[in-house]
Amino acid sequence: MPNLLLNRLNPESIRKHFNCGDDDLDDFFYNDSKGHAKQLLTVTYALESEDETIAYFSVLNDNIRENDTTRNKFRKISKEIPRQKRYKSHPAVKIGRFAVSRDYQGKGHGTMLMDYIKGFFIKKNKTGCRFITVDAYKAAIKFYQKNGFDFLTTEDKDDNRRQMYFDLYPLSKVIGID
Repeated sequence: MPNLLLNRLNPESIRKHFNCGDDDLDDFFYNDSKGHAKQLLTVTYALESEDETIAYFSVLNDNIRENDTTRNKFRKISKEIPRQKRYKSHPAVKIGRFAVSRDYQGKGHGTMLMDYIKGFFIKKNKTGCRFITVDAYKAAIKFYQKNGFDFLTTEDKDDNRRQMYFDLYPLSKVIGID
């Protein structure tokens, strides 16, 4: 698709037409993202054409704590971190919201945007960030798994959302850090 721009939205930014089919995600885009930005809670980015929003995501700071998961899982998560650098929590960025417009779902835009987020937090990150986390809706779990995310815990397996994570470090070795 030609002429797509990824724009960082501020509270005053005009939100172009968007409908992903989920009222909660649509409402966040049009309304809640403004208040979150004013309160410095999240930053929202919109992938836009000239007249509509194709997709959007919001990000915020997070961490993965030792007590968020089992001891074995935390060891797995921490295994490539040198022992002297291991802490009881590791820095992460959380994808607070992520949605693709109904008209563009299933056409690769979500994966393209996810790849952008991964690259952004490897190459242009302003703070330390080893992981990406998300509280994935059940309907989106396959999408996140396809994009390399793993479950943080099994304790939420019956919940409407599952905690998932992606380790940026292996990918950083592939694409390099400037």
